Amino acid sequence: MPPPTGGPAPRPANAATSPDPGGSADGATRASAARSGNVPSRGAERSPAEAEAVMRVVLDGIPAQTAWSVPIYGPDGEIDDFEVRAAGPHAKDVHGRVGKELIGVRTAGSYPSTRDTPLWRAYLRVMRTGEPEDVVRYEHVEAVEGVRHRSTYTVRVTRVLGGLLAAWTSHEDEDRLVVRLAITERLGNLGWGRWSLVTGEIEWSSQLYAIHGRDPADGPLDLRQYRAITHPEDLPIIDEALATLAVSDSPHEFEIRVRVGGELRLIRAVTEVGRDGAGRPIEMHGLIQDITDWRRTTDELAVATRRLAEESRLTAELQHIIMPVQEDFLTLPGLRVAVRYDAAATAPLGGDWYQAIHLDDDEALLAVGDVAGNGLPAASAMAKLRHAITGLAFADKHPDEILVALNRLLRRLRPDVLATAVVARFRPRDRTLTFTHAGHPPMLLVRGRSVRRLLHPGVLLGVFDDVEYTRATVRMEPGDLLVMFTDGLIELPGRDLFEGLDDLAATIAGVVAADPPDRLAAVMDALVPSNTGDDTCILVAQLTMTTLDVA
Repeated sequence: MPPPTGGPAPRPANAATSPDPGGSADGATRASAARSGNVPSRGAERSPAEAEAVMRVVLDGIPAQTAWSVPIYGPDGEIDDFEVRAAGPHAKDVHGRVGKELIGVRTAGSYPSTRDTPLWRAYLRVMRTGEPEDVVRYEHVEAVEGVRHRSTYTVRVTRVLGGLLAAWTSHEDEDRLVVRLAITERLGNLGWGRWSLVTGEIEWSSQLYAIHGRDPADGPLDLRQYRAITHPEDLPIIDEALATLAVSDSPHEFEIRVRVGGELRLIRAVTEVGRDGAGRPIEMHGLIQDITDWRRTTDELAVATRRLAEESRLTAELQHIIMPVQEDFLTLPGLRVAVRYDAAATAPLGGDWYQAIHLDDDEALLAVGDVAGNGLPAASAMAKLRHAITGLAFADKHPDEILVALNRLLRRLRPDVLATAVVARFRPRDRTLTFTHAGHPPMLLVRGRSVRRLLHPGVLLGVFDDVEYTRATVRMEPGDLLVMFTDGLIELPGRDLFEGLDDLAATIAGVVAADPPDRLAAVMDALVPSNTGDDTCILVAQLTMTTLDVA
């Protein structure tokens, strides 16, 4: 309910300091009011109680926000306040009081900010003159639960039965909708327009002016002016749109380029035509959006997507060149070997690598390594290490000597790179495996149904200039499996690597306990990387010879 307001009005000679709903005006005032029809004539006077009862009955039947208040006079005989004595069921004030909850509420007492406002002064004038008044878009500011709340009302004030009848409409929902619409238009960089096909009247929203860089004081553009700012190549699009709208009731969408402030902007329009009862077009409505920045971003994203797709294709090809896919098992002296490389889901080019080669003297080299990082830098360093290890192995270097040389290579050629590796050399004639590690996860030796770790630790590659490595040996038994891998197989965020090793060992133990016909294939199939965000290399070798060569 908008708070009743008023201003000084002379107190009738016989008025008291209490509410005076009727019968308190002097003869002249009463006669004037009677002639105006605002109060009953002397013969139809009602007591305050009767007036109040009548107004409550009347307001109960009015489907609008209404309240009837009586003046409260102060000791000086002037109106000091107004008190609600009747309220319609739809009446509601800024504090949420509804209907009869408003009875007894005083204007100045409950809404002190109303004093000396246009509404207060209108109340006093109506009480004095008896002439109804409309107060349009009265803004009332009130603290509600400690928060200043602004409400806007249009109020009709009429003097009835010695009191004031106020009927009001709240513009709060309307204003909120206008604000939300303006925000939506601004954020979406879109506006609406209406074109009358009968009178030629054109109406644009504020954002439509902003889109076209036009001052609202200059008015909207008509069709002729709009064609003038349209790119010449797009004029047929406008002609086609108008022709389509002339015969179609469906919305029509199109895009054109218009010149705004010395640059071309891309405009998307969705329009439709309104028709009269005879089906003749009478007006056109349009929603217009500036999609220049959106289209530019979309085009740039499409270019970037195509570039990334091409880079991914080239990366995959490069990865296959550096690390060929090995579909079949390898046959090396005394060994049957399975290898697999799983690229990271987010970076197809990584730094993990393996090597399994047949050396002179019927020996075999097995190695797995991991260069930190991904992309071309990691792949480049990985290729250097993988090729270097091949040359060193054929130079008859032991695993520890190979790692010393690899460390020196990294420190000289790629001092920005760190790497891990495990290198093993297998000699079939006595089934001896010689191996060493450089900061790499341990190998797993599967013998029968047991799984144990093989680790001979050493420092990472690329940390220090001068590093020494030592080697360890183990005698392999017929049917043994040797499992080598990079950390992507066992690493999970938040999980300790040793927990990952235990889980991997348990998985392998479960596979071999089932006595599969091909232990090598079964174990290889069971090894699934736990971290798809990192690339993974897996090498599993099975001893195929059954007796020692004692020659």
